Amino acid sequence: MASAATHSRGVLERERSGSRAPALLIFGLGVVLALLLALPGETIATRGLEDLFSILDGAHRIAWGQVPNHDFHSALGPLVYYLPALGLALSGSYGAALPLGMALLLVVVAGIAAHVLTSRLHVALALPFAAFLLLVLAVPMHLGEGVTALSFLFFYNRIGWVCLALLLVMYVEPRDNSGRGLALDIACASVLVLVMVYSRATYGMVGGASLLLMLITGRWRWAGGALVVVLLAGGLIELVWHGSASNARDVLMAFETGGWWRGTPGSKIDLLLGNLADYLLFGLLVGLLFWRRFNWRDALFFLFCAVAGYWLINQNEQRWGILTLHAGAAVAAQYLLRSMAARGPRPVGAVVNPPGVKLYFAALLLPTIVHCSLALLLHDGTAVVNGGQALPIPRLEGVRLANLWTTGDFNGSTWYVGTITDGLAALQSLPEPAQNVQVLNTPNPFSLALDLPPSVGDKLDLRWNVTLNQVHHPAPAELFGDADVVMERTSAGGSGPIGQLYLPYVTEHYSPVAQTANWRVFHRNPADTGIPAAAAAPAPLVP
Repeated sequence: MASAATHSRGVLERERSGSRAPALLIFGLGVVLALLLALPGETIATRGLEDLFSILDGAHRIAWGQVPNHDFHSALGPLVYYLPALGLALSGSYGAALPLGMALLLVVVAGIAAHVLTSRLHVALALPFAAFLLLVLAVPMHLGEGVTALSFLFFYNRIGWVCLALLLVMYVEPRDNSGRGLALDIACASVLVLVMVYSRATYGMVGGASLLLMLITGRWRWAGGALVVVLLAGGLIELVWHGSASNARDVLMAFETGGWWRGTPGSKIDLLLGNLADYLLFGLLVGLLFWRRFNWRDALFFLFCAVAGYWLINQNEQRWGILTLHAGAAVAAQYLLRSMAARGPRPVGAVVNPPGVKLYFAALLLPTIVHCSLALLLHDGTAVVNGGQALPIPRLEGVRLANLWTTGDFNGSTWYVGTITDGLAALQSLPEPAQNVQVLNTPNPFSLALDLPPSVGDKLDLRWNVTLNQVHHPAPAELFGDADVVMERTSAGGSGPIGQLYLPYVTEHYSPVAQTANWRVFHRNPADTGIPAAAAAPAPLVP
């Protein structure tokens, strides 16, 4: 027994001695990917413009001094809006806002990955897993979509998956238990959990549960320290932000609307079948590990990876991409390699051997690595040659709509852009210039395009049966805030159930002042008089 323990310590020492060069490679890869994402200074999209406009509207609001969940509502965390706002502040371009904001986050995550992966995984596991995670974070593409489906659609989900995967890999005992290694572990885990908490609540909940899991399974030194740091940091952030309670109410409304488990039984089964291959490949590695060694802590950890990952993807509009399975596979592969190196009770055979485990794990990651690499290069190449069409919307010329063998999406997006230009023309033709614009049933790019002060108190992510429904929804007076102009899109089915819910309030407090092929424009009735806006006398000019 003593001999085996001595041999295991020797294995850890040999792994530790060669971890610096891989760490530099991982961080260097993160920097390269960040530069590829940020340097073109443009956003290329083949789809998802409505979601992009919603996020950029949040950045516009922050540029005007608003605070998320304080001055406007969203079920998403404030970091989702502060990232593009930071990119906007640094570049001055809405086209560069999201690529630059994501590039800055990518450098931070690359630094964390360099420490976490090289301190715990064999280099043959750490390097491909780092490439896998950093490419997923860098590529402007929703997981599970085709390589030409370029979009920053749901980019916050990729942030959550990558941070959670890195946190779960920390289940592996580190090679360096010294004070410096422990401090780095606490710092990395704390940042990962905070990023998840302030990006999207579902990932924050699973991230917090992961820390509790680490405490239960004996990783109490760094997990306990990280939990304390997260609680203290959250308290300090709240002293400045004052939005935690508001955000919690918005998140709870989204859960009450969409449910804690979403979809029909059939859709849940389809979601499981869509990720069945990953579950099987993950299960094979776990089975091989349990064949060599078994303990209840490992079983609890792998069960958590499988169940928590499925719950997360159930909460997403996403068909594939349960990255907790890949993180669990990395942990299983690492423990297999350590077991073999320590000459465990079962011999290394022709089927289960260190080279085979490394190749198996690399093969699990390779399709996604290639897929994301192609999509990122396609985004960059299109941006460098100014491919696609610059949006004909003021201040959004840095966003380019491309047709990359995506004719259906391109035609639909072209039609949507046409509705926006139609709405802008209607606003600019009003007798009195609009001061605050609220859009009833779609994201609002009008305030951004016309550089208008945003309305106060409204909600950005209005999605029926996702963030609101007939029972759970913001009060009309709060939603429309101080907006003096309300726009309702009448084309493509009109405002639908959201219009049925809020139009009675709009018609009571606003009067129609313009009508186009795509929009009805309402202006708030003059205060205290109830006189329709069209009949109101113009305000006197102030010398």
